[in-house]
This record gives sequence, structure tokens and C-alpha cells, in this order.
Amino acid sequence: MKFSYEWIKEFAGVSLSADEAAALLTAKAFEVKEAGPVLDIDILPNRPDALSHLGVAREVCALSGQRFAAPVYEYTVSERPGVSVEVRDADACPRYSALIVRGLTIGPSPAWLRERLEACGVQSINNVVDVTNYVMLELGQPMHAFDRALVDRIVVRRAEAGERIQALDGARTEYTLDESMLVIADSKQALAIAGIKGGAGTGISDATTEVILEAATFNPEVVRAASRKLGLRTDASIRFSYGVDPNLTAPALVRAGELLAKVAGGTPESGIIDVYPHPVTDRDIMLDTQHARGLLGVSIGDAQIRSILQSLSFDVSDHEGRMKVTVPSRRSDVVGAEDLIEEIGRVYGYDAIPAAAPVLPIFDTHSWVREDVAVAWDEYGFIRERSAIGRLLAGAGYAEVYNYVFISDELKSLLKLEGLRELAQPQSGEYRWLRPSLVPRLLINARDNLRFTEQVRLFETGHTFVRIGEGKEDARLGIVIATRENDSALFYELKGAVDLLLQRCGIAGAYYDDAAPFTWDAGAVNATLAGRQALIRADDDTVIGFMGAVHPRVAAALKLKGGAAVAELDLRALVRFAQEEREFAPLPKYPSVVRDIALFVEQGVKIDDIVQAVHDADRAGLVEDVDVFDIFLPTGDEKLKADGDTPEYGKSVAFHLIFRSNERTLTDKEVDTAEAAIKQALQENVGARVR
Repeated sequence: MKFSYEWIKEFAGVSLSADEAAALLTAKAFEVKEAGPVLDIDILPNRPDALSHLGVAREVCALSGQRFAAPVYEYTVSERPGVSVEVRDADACPRYSALIVRGLTIGPSPAWLRERLEACGVQSINNVVDVTNYVMLELGQPMHAFDRALVDRIVVRRAEAGERIQALDGARTEYTLDESMLVIADSKQALAIAGIKGGAGTGISDATTEVILEAATFNPEVVRAASRKLGLRTDASIRFSYGVDPNLTAPALVRAGELLAKVAGGTPESGIIDVYPHPVTDRDIMLDTQHARGLLGVSIGDAQIRSILQSLSFDVSDHEGRMKVTVPSRRSDVVGAEDLIEEIGRVYGYDAIPAAAPVLPIFDTHSWVREDVAVAWDEYGFIRERSAIGRLLAGAGYAEVYNYVFISDELKSLLKLEGLRELAQPQSGEYRWLRPSLVPRLLINARDNLRFTEQVRLFETGHTFVRIGEGKEDARLGIVIATRENDSALFYELKGAVDLLLQRCGIAGAYYDDAAPFTWDAGAVNATLAGRQALIRADDDTVIGFMGAVHPRVAAALKLKGGAAVAELDLRALVRFAQEEREFAPLPKYPSVVRDIALFVEQGVKIDDIVQAVHDADRAGLVEDVDVFDIFLPTGDEKLKADGDTPEYGKSVAFHLIFRSNERTLTDKEVDTAEAAIKQALQENVGARVR
């Protein structure tokens, strides 16, 4: 929006250059997109008071530390109005004011008036219309002038369905209205679309000698909706959509009357016509200055706080150890103490507030049912371990996500979930049910992120809400891996991440149990494929998690073309089983020997079976570790064929065998003997074909 800086300086009385004022406004108020004699300023919708030269001048004064002397326009209400005014919808039109001006001579405006309008991008029409536009730019109150001879009365009402009006524009565009729109009418027809555009039937012409000046306040939502429906956006509709101070109508009429007397020889009536059933008054807000200092994080004295508020044209007085701040009605954005504190910080300068790291407790002491220090420290331990797990997964290439705790009807139906807790007043179907598992939302995250990358690795920690009647929430860790292209090894890659997590947590003896039924929540189990599922158990058989490859049906419904694998673990069980003390193991004294073995095996053979066969065959105890580094599964119904007439196999597995002795350096002969025994055992015990 364009503003003349010369015009602003007349109100503000400051010595700042246009560039200096622009820099000040940009730093502390509004973005100035272009400086110079004309300022192009981006006024945000929360500051309708600044949509005028008077408003910007008031802001420049406040930001430069000067007191602003606002012009005073005194008025009286006419006891014998020259035209009848009726407002039928006070909610849509809280105030309607009018002033009759007689004895006008219609003609061109003087040069100074035309130049100011044109500098702000407004075309000059004639002296009467130009004055209404001038007052709108000066004070922020949109106005309209009706030819008094063509209007018998004023009625502010809703439009009738299908009612038509010809707009006061060059093309005389005709608009069809509906009941949601507000119009200014007389006893016969609509004269103007309220807050948007005047009608052609009562426009100012060369024959006009008397006018009815209109200055009203219209409900922003009504104007905004009508403007959008009609596709008609005007300077007036923009201001009314932002919100206009209802206490501005009378001063605007007085100012317009003065200008019409000056440029058109008119004589305003002695009083205005005013329909204002529920006057809006200034607001009193109590401000605790100590709270203001704490919230801003800066030591600013009471005297400076008072000075800043007064520079914003707020009245300030002392009241019971606090400041009573009277906020004028034009500042509709300031409704509470925090708004005042924001204004103080803005004028003081956020750049002048030193940066400091916040000091916050790591847990909310008010959340404990028992006031027991041990309980708080136990929870702190859980939070610390959860953070460590998050860092571990992040180091393994997984990104953390945060989701809402709701799932949609679509996910509930897809995963065949029953007995979920339903919100009494959900915002939408997307947020209807409390999640029983982290898996559904993680799959949505994976789908959305695969648009931008070839592979997605995500994890989340959060609460799940178990079935009705159990009355508790579980802390869970969810992990997902997904790719664009079909990858049958995703399940094993995710298992590697879970193995790493269990190992780093010091959970020895954990194992994977693929025997159904799976005692885990259906939100995870129903998302995965039978035969590619497993419970994660601690060494005492306690279930601490579940993992599986995502079912093709679910993947297809969610458009996960390359497939995915998911895991979900009980966070508290994970922390409970984690070893808090790590035992030191001395570094090996003797070198290791690494041999690689590749096998063809049936698809149903488990990796654990292979590892167990290796250790059973290692009679001399030389195998330190078995490290699986490759698993290949053919797609579809394909089978792997070794060579010649050998049988077909379901998968290929390759692993490192790490041999070491704590007593001596191993010889090649010892390792060869142990390796041969292991290969023989693999062939006999798991039906493997050594490649």
C-alpha cells in the first residue's frame, strides 16, 4: 500500500528522512518494500489502524521516541436529521453515520489534492469523490457520497436473493446479490454494496448540489465474504476486511465536511446523523511490569515502559502496584497484557534484547501425582535413556518425526482396528481415533517423504493408547524403513537397526520369536505380512517389541510401491532391560582370522538357525562372531539354482566368520579345520549348499 511521506511528516512532525523512516518501520513495525517520496508499505491484517497516513505517522512517532499529537475533530449528533437512517442488522453494521453537505459546486479538484491522490495510486474523479478518497487515505475510514436529490431514505439491510445493482464504475458492471450480502438501500432499491462499491443510480454528477456523506463500520467477515463471492476487491473492501475502528466514522465526516467547504464551496449541516446502538469504548488492561521484564528477558525500567506505551498513544496510570493502560479502540489487536508486552518489546527493539539460552526444568514438577523426589528422578532416567536411543538411531541414519496421536477412519479400516478410543469432538475424520500404535502414522510419513528421496528411514517416540478398559498409555518407539523400488532385504536391514539398538542398550540374550499368535497391538501386526513377522523378546521371554515387513495390501493402499518394514518397541521395557553398567573387556591380544562363507538355503531357514549351527560345529571354541552381510531373495516365484543339476533354493546368505583365540595366534591349519567342520554341519543341519 502506497503512502506519501510528505503527508506522513505533516502529521508526525519528525525530521527523519524517508529512508530513515523506512528503515525504522521495517525494523520495528511493517516491511517497507520501497522507500522514497512514496513509501510502499506491507500492512498486515492485524494492524488495521495503520491503513492510513495518520496511522503510519503515529507509528513513526512512537518508533522514533516522540509523542504524537493527533488532530481533534469535534462533532455533535443532529437532533433533526436531514434524512432517515435505519439499520436492520446491527451485527453486520455496528455503526452508521452520515452528514449532509449542501451548496456544492462539482468540478475538478485543486492540484494539491489530485497530486496526493495520484501519488497513492488513486485516480482523481471530481472534488466530492476525491475528498471521500482523501479522507480514507488520511484517516483510514472508507466513505461514500450519495446525491441527496436521488435518495429518499437510508436503509442498511441484507440483500434479497437475486437482487441486482449496477456498480459505479466505468463499465457500469451489474452484480447479482444474495442474502449473505449487505447493502445500503432506500425505499426502492439497493444504492451500494456495503463496504465494497457504490451504485451508479445515486452517483455524483455535474448537477449534484447536495450530498449525503456515508461513514460506517461493517462486519469484516460480511464484507470479506461478499467481496470474494462477487470477485470485487476495492480499497474500501480491503480496509473493512481488516477491520475499521467504529469510533472513526464521526471524525471522518467532520474532516470531509471541512474539505468539501474548502474545495467545493459546500456547507455541512451542524450535526451528524449517527446510529450507534452499542458504542465501543477504550479498554483498560492491567500490566505487571515485573512480568513484562521477565517475559522480554531484559531489564527495562518502569519509566521507559511508561514512555513507550505513551508514545503509542496509550494512556497510562498507576493502580495498586501495577500500570493501568488504556488502549484506544482503534488498536483492536491489543486485548491483553501479553499484547502490551509485545508492543513494548517491538518499540524497545528485539535486536536490543541480548540473546540468552532459556533455563527450563527437564520435567514438569506439577505433573507428578506423588510428591516424591525418587519418582521424579526415575522419570528423568527414562527421559535420558529415551534421548540416548534417539541419538543412536539418528546416528544410524534414521530421522526423527513427531506425529499427532490420532489416526483416521481410513487407517482404522485399513488395519482392521477395533476397540479404539474415540474423541468426543474430533476436528475432522483425520483426527478421530487415539492411536493404538505408532506404526500407522509412520507409514503415512514414509509415503509422504518418498516423494523426495529414494529411501526413507524414520523413527518416533511417543505414547500409544491401548484398548478401552485397560486405562493406560504406553511409551513406544516406532521405526520404519521404506524405498521407492522393490527391496526384499528391507526386513533384514531394519532387523540390523534393531540389533544395533539392543546391543548398544546392553540387552544380552534378546531373540526374535516368529511363532504366531503375536501378542502385540493390531495396529502393527495387521500392517505386516504373515511369515515376515516376529516378536522381540528379552532373555526371560518378556515381549519388548515387534517387527515385520509391511503387507502388500497395506503398501498398495498407502501407495508404498517399493514396500516397507516396521518395528515397534516398548520404550519402558527397553529402558528397564538395558544394562546400566558396562563391563570392561580387555582388547584382544592375538589377531583374528576372517573367512567368508556363502550359502544357498531354503527361504524358511532362519538366520538364527544358521548361526546356531555354526556355533554347534565349533567344538574348539574358535568362532568369536558370525556377521551376516548379505541376504538375497529372488522376486516372485523365482528360485536360485547353484549349478548343473543341483536343487533350487529360496535365498542366498553370505556372512563373515571371525576366528580368534585368547591364548595364541591361530594357524591356517586350525582355521581350515574349523571352517570345514562348520561347512559340513551347515549342509547336514540346515540343508545348505555352500557356494
